[in-house]
Amino acid sequence: MSDKKDKPAEGAAANDANAGKDGGGKGGSKMMLITVVLLVLEAAVFGVVFMFLGKPKSVEATEPIVHKDPEEEKIVEILVLNDKLANDRSGLTFVYPTEIYVQVKKKDETWVTEEIERFKNEIRADVVAVWRTADPHHFQEARLESLTRRIEALLRDRFDKHNTDGEPVVVKCVIVSGTGIRVNR
Repeated sequence: MSDKKDKPAEGAAANDANAGKDGGGKGGSKMMLITVVLLVLEAAVFGVVFMFLGKPKSVEATEPIVHKDPEEEKIVEILVLNDKLANDRSGLTFVYPTEIYVQVKKKDETWVTEEIERFKNEIRADVVAVWRTADPHHFQEARLESLTRRIEALLRDRFDKHNTDGEPVVVKCVIVSGTGIRVNR
């Protein structure tokens, strides 16, 4: 009897193995068919997208890039004002020996110097107004940052708007000032 029980079990195992071979062949061809359909759909989608995008845009020439002369890009300092400026905001009048320089590129040096010479009294009046209205603690700053910012803004307003290439003319403002000398007691 043990032989009869073993035989049907062997037959069932053989049937399962044959079923796996047939099912694997059908499953593989289905997978290949799905892959082909997906590739065709992808190609169709890309074709439609490229049809709607149209032709490539035309190429237009641009202006050639001009390389700047390194000598013209060097920074130079121009003396704007060399004077003794007074401030009496603390209740006492202090006079400060002061030099104010503006840093510009070498290419702008000539016309900035001409502008300073042409409008020296107007520039001096503007700088003196800034100096007189400065708070006493501004003169205690090590590098006179507050005064430098105000005078630099004044000089930028005067010179930067005249530049044709859109770059700022004023690179930096430099104030060299001695300690204040008290004049009234």
